[in-house]
Amino acid sequence: MRIIHCAPFNIITKTGGALYANPIKISQGLIQNNHFVHNFDYRDTSRYMSFFRNKKNGQKKMNEFFRTLVDDISPELIIFGHAELILEETFEYIKKKNIRMIFWYNDIPLQNHFKSIAHYFDFILTTAGGDFISDIKKYNENAFFLPNLVDENIEKYRAYENKKYENDVLFTGRHDKERESLINYLEKNISNNINLKFVGHNKQSVLIGEEYLKILANSKICINHNRDFTLKYEWYTSDRLFHILGNGSFSLSTKIINGEDFFEDKLEYYESYEELVSKINYFMNNEEERIAKSMWLRKRVHDLFNSKRVAKYILSLDNNDLKDLKTYEWYK
Repeated sequence: MRIIHCAPFNIITKTGGALYANPIKISQGLIQNNHFVHNFDYRDTSRYMSFFRNKKNGQKKMNEFFRTLVDDISPELIIFGHAELILEETFEYIKKKNIRMIFWYNDIPLQNHFKSIAHYFDFILTTAGGDFISDIKKYNENAFFLPNLVDENIEKYRAYENKKYENDVLFTGRHDKERESLINYLEKNISNNINLKFVGHNKQSVLIGEEYLKILANSKICINHNRDFTLKYEWYTSDRLFHILGNGSFSLSTKIINGEDFFEDKLEYYESYEELVSKINYFMNNEEERIAKSMWLRKRVHDLFNSKRVAKYILSLDNNDLKDLKTYEWYK
């Protein structure tokens, strides 16, 4: 099958992020399932189409170019990720050609542009479940959960095999008030003999691409801190957790509603800063348990959420293959 995947691929900007971003893994999985995939980065194309390299100014020309691309490739399926710059007239153009359209979404909360275009799609996929899917169904009743993906060619490390580590504890994340509060607490309450590393909280500390994956794999404990307003949605977590677990690192994570559906009792949660510090101290002194859980979780995420399997799930939704869909732990 011919597929166009229209999503932010970071072809020109933030190129390091293209190594492990979900759009890349979805396309990789579709190719592994023997389909042709043309990746179209609508954001960077919009920038290229603008004299001042401004994606909003290049929006109209990008849409014109995209419609020409659709004509040239003649796909049976177009998959959209985010797509905030794709005009409604472009969706109308595709709809008239009877080309199937899928939309995936990993933002919380719902953006206004999504509400106006949701009805165009055959179905919608989102990385948050439960009430978030119920909200989406107000605009398109065909909404399903999409897990974050891993790939053996990307999350290739086995951190639990390390003889030594650069860091004892690693926290990665963009700066905001909530994360700043966590950083301040850790700096005041973590023992001085524990090597604590922060990445991404300011411009000087940002790491992307291979350097980001390497630092995850060179840390004994990696903190996965999801922001408070995301914690009420079933199964939701940042893809950071999958980067951590997929590389065989040990994670302490904020609570994931019904996370035991996938991780059983192996993923360690914290529900307060005090509990986080307590568990850091415990697992720093209990290496055997830490490594055993890391090994189990790496195998688990690569078994359940590898790019080929998740892409097959998307294709089974497209084909309404109920027999295959029932084999996925998250399908309902």
